[in-house]
Amino acid sequence: MDLHVASAVLAASLLHASWHALVKSTGDRVVALAGMNVVSSATALALLPLTKPLPAVAFAVIAGSIVLHGAYKLALASVYVVADLGQAYPLARGLTPLMAAALALFALAEVPGPLSLAGIALVCAGLLLLSFEGPGARLSARTFTFAACAGFAVAAYSVVDAYGIRMTGDWFSFTVWLLVLDGSTFVGYALATRGRKAIRIWKDNPGRTLVSGVLGVVSFGVFMWALGRAPVGLVSALRETSVLFAAIIGAVALGERATWKRYAAAVAVMAGIAVITIGK
Repeated sequence: MDLHVASAVLAASLLHASWHALVKSTGDRVVALAGMNVVSSATALALLPLTKPLPAVAFAVIAGSIVLHGAYKLALASVYVVADLGQAYPLARGLTPLMAAALALFALAEVPGPLSLAGIALVCAGLLLLSFEGPGARLSARTFTFAACAGFAVAAYSVVDAYGIRMTGDWFSFTVWLLVLDGSTFVGYALATRGRKAIRIWKDNPGRTLVSGVLGVVSFGVFMWALGRAPVGLVSALRETSVLFAAIIGAVALGERATWKRYAAAVAVMAGIAVITIGK
């Protein structure tokens, strides 16, 4: 994998972890995610004049991606209800790279080499290990179901987005239109289900909403750019290192207790990244 692409995705994953930390600290996470979408869709609207016309079929692909993005947000909000954040998020995202690689194999005919598969597996193993870090962390059927749904939705929209980018040959225009339409759709959903409560939360937390939105736009933009330049499974595996970054931030900056599993997960993920970078 190209070193420049790998470095960019790793940097974006750190931004991804940062905005998730902001969303996690908000009571209603659907409203928090929609607040991010207010910022992302507004930013994308401002960038629309810079885009090139897309073929009509591209908007059909975007429509499918919007459904999958929405499903992910709702599944993630649901898994946060039935499980601790420290267990739910690593589990949901840890399942994604292998799912993405499998879907890309069938949908895009991407066949990862042995080293790439080994790297993806190491990253997944490390991220899943974080899900069981807490003492007595037990995995319920509901937690696994919601987490698997969230992970599958991310894997599916990654493949759909990669297809759209490669079909149009214009990652920037495709991404801008996706941000406009997806953001507007989810903001509409939040307003329809939360009403004035959503607006009140956004007004009460303008800084958090703005910062999380900016971080989300930048990290997603880099992710989309990378999907046009590298296999989906590899990009997804590197992106999900945001989970590890979040765990490290918690231990170093927030004073959270870290067990041997967190350090073992770090070793596995870092080894996986090294293998992915040199693998074919």
